Amino acid sequence: MKRFTAFLLCAALCLSPALAVGEEKFPAVNVYPGYADVKETDWFYDTAKLCYEIGLMTGTDKGFEPNKTLTGPECAALAARLREKLTGKPIPEPTPDPGLPWYQHYVDYLQDASQESGSSLYGLIKWNDPAEFEKPATRYDFLLFMALVADGNWDYFSNINTITYEDLPDVKDENDILQFYNWGILTGTDSYGTFAKGKTLTRAEAAAMAARMAKPELRKSFTPADYVLPTAGIPGDTVLFDNGVTARAYFQGVNYALTYVEWSLGDDFNWHAPYSGTTVLDWVKKEALFRCGAEKATPNQTCKELDLQVYYSRLVDLMGGPLG
Repeated sequence: MKRFTAFLLCAALCLSPALAVGEEKFPAVNVYPGYADVKETDWFYDTAKLCYEIGLMTGTDKGFEPNKTLTGPECAALAARLREKLTGKPIPEPTPDPGLPWYQHYVDYLQDASQESGSSLYGLIKWNDPAEFEKPATRYDFLLFMALVADGNWDYFSNINTITYEDLPDVKDENDILQFYNWGILTGTDSYGTFAKGKTLTRAEAAAMAARMAKPELRKSFTPADYVLPTAGIPGDTVLFDNGVTARAYFQGVNYALTYVEWSLGDDFNWHAPYSGTTVLDWVKKEALFRCGAEKATPNQTCKELDLQVYYSRLVDLMGGPLG
C-alpha cells in the first residue's frame, strides 16, 4: 500500500492546536429542522444535528437516512465542505451542465487540493471512474477523503492518544490510519480498536467522524482493549521464540494472514483447504512467522501448544464476525 509519508511527517510536528483564542472554524449556519428517522435517544443524534447545523451534511428526500451506506460522491461532498471551512477557500458553484454529475464541483475542488499536496495517497481515490467512484465507500475510502481534509491544516489536529500498531488487531504499518486514532477521530468498530477498512459505513457513522474532524472537543480519548490476552489465553508480552518475538507480534502476523486468506477465499474458507501450494492452516502459520520476523527462530513450548484454530474461533466470537 502506498504510504502518505508527507502526511505523517507533518502531522507528527503537530503537538498542540494552534487556533487563535476565540476563532471558530465551524460556526452554526443552519437551524436543525429535526428528522423523523433521528430520535433524541439515538447514539448519533448529537453528531447528526451538529453536522446539519454547521453545514456539513443535509438530509435526503427520505430524511437523514442514518443507516444508508455512504457513497464515494457523498464522501467527496463532505470532505470538500470540511476543507472549505478549514481553509477559507470556497467551493466553486456547480457548472450548469446537465451532462455533469451533481458532485463534479466537489471533485474538482478536492482534485485541486490533491494536486497541490502531491501525495501519492490521493491516487488511491478512483476520481475518473464513475462506476467505481459512485459505489458504496469503504471505511478506508472515507479515511482517504478525511486525510485530504487534514492535509495542510495540521494546526487543527493534535495527538490526544498514544496508540501504536501493536495495540490494534488489523492496522499494520499504515501511518495514515494510525494518525486518526491518535487524533481521537477513530476509535475502531469494537473495544479492540478494529479498523475493518474494507467494510462500508453509514451516514450516521460518517456524521460522528465528521463531527470529530470539525470539533476538537468531541474527539475521543481511547485505549484499545488487549485483543491477544482473551483470545490466545496468554499475555501479549509473552515471549514465544528464542529471538524474543512476543505473542503480540506473532498474533499480529496471524491476524494479517487470516484477514488476507479470508478475503481471498470468502465463504470457501477452510483450515484444510488447498491454498498457495499448501493448506490454509500451514500458509497462515508460515505467513505469521514471516510477518513477525520468526521464520528462522526456534519456538518455545508455549508457542508449540498454541492452537490457531481455537484462537481464530475466539477472535471471531469477540469481534462479532470474520476479520476480513
